[in-house]
Amino acid sequence: MNAMSVPQVLRYLLLLVVVISCGSLHTDNAVATERDKKKADVGKFIRTFCADCHGDDVQEGERNFDLFKLPIKTVAQLITADEMIDQLTLKLMPPSDASQPDDQQRVKLITHLREAIAEARGRFDSTGGRTVIRRLSNREYENTMAALFNRRVDTLGLTADFPKDATSHHIDTIGETLVTSGFLLDEYFQAASRMVDLRLGKPPTEEKQWHFTNNFRQYEELSGSHKSVFNYNFLCLYEQPNTDTRQGGYGHIEDFLEGVPVSGLYDIEVHAQALHRDTHYDPKIFRIDFTEPFQIGVVPGDVTKGHIHYPQSVEPVLGKAIVPDDKPEWLTFRVWLEAGQTPRFIFPNGPYESRASVIATNQRYKDEFKNPNTGVSR
Repeated sequence: MNAMSVPQVLRYLLLLVVVISCGSLHTDNAVATERDKKKADVGKFIRTFCADCHGDDVQEGERNFDLFKLPIKTVAQLITADEMIDQLTLKLMPPSDASQPDDQQRVKLITHLREAIAEARGRFDSTGGRTVIRRLSNREYENTMAALFNRRVDTLGLTADFPKDATSHHIDTIGETLVTSGFLLDEYFQAASRMVDLRLGKPPTEEKQWHFTNNFRQYEELSGSHKSVFNYNFLCLYEQPNTDTRQGGYGHIEDFLEGVPVSGLYDIEVHAQALHRDTHYDPKIFRIDFTEPFQIGVVPGDVTKGHIHYPQSVEPVLGKAIVPDDKPEWLTFRVWLEAGQTPRFIFPNGPYESRASVIATNQRYKDEFKNPNTGVSR
């Protein structure tokens, strides 16, 4: 190893610092010069082609460009620059009877303005290197509570009464849109208290079974036909949930409206079959793909929260299965239900509106029915 004296080391370090500093100064000076040149170009263009109609003396269209200059510092200036780009691009300004810039001047100004707008937007959106503290979105809050308490929470409607989260560009985690209020803090405390109560130790509950084979009443308008054809011995799902007409999208158990006695996991067995998937009817009528096997799903329902065969605010899909075509088979679901909730069955990939589908089928294939003039018997 060669020895190096301290003065030599200091000289090398000093040389390195000087070189770096000089390079930085040279870059900064070049950027400043370029910025000044763009500022001068924009000012000259406005004075030459815009000031006669959009200055202090004359403000056609309520536009005054005398004070406009780069860099853009306000939102109002940004809007003005955007308007100028539009007018120059479409060649609407300057007007045809005024002095006109050549294409090179026009393109040059548009380029300068676009660069200035991009720089301004980045500056407006920046936090200046500061870390902005924000609250959790409602979605993040539920996920956090689920992790902390090690239980499912989407069946609780924990944030149902929280103020709705505003979004920015469809994103719900932008701090400036997530407002905090005293009301929301109260809701936080109530939700946390509810979670603690639910996780406290409860007396053991004996295993209980329920068995239902009939009285499968559904939507009122289906009651007559289901009575005469099935005698309420079957649940029938005709369409996907949450459609406009909401007929036949949910299948509940009429004799189990009170729901389960305690919150927990429940095994549900259902004897199910998919009917008429292999059909000659035009699939466009039903707006589904008949090559895709039919599905059945389970969602919670609460008779105290609204009509049991209508959509409810809390109805996450608890389980889903493929339904066989050939013959009925037993399908098993293990689902989490809160106390008072009853299971409801849905047809996730069913037709969008069964009523409209039936009407369209009757009209197009009327010759296939025995008595088409009578219509659908009620």
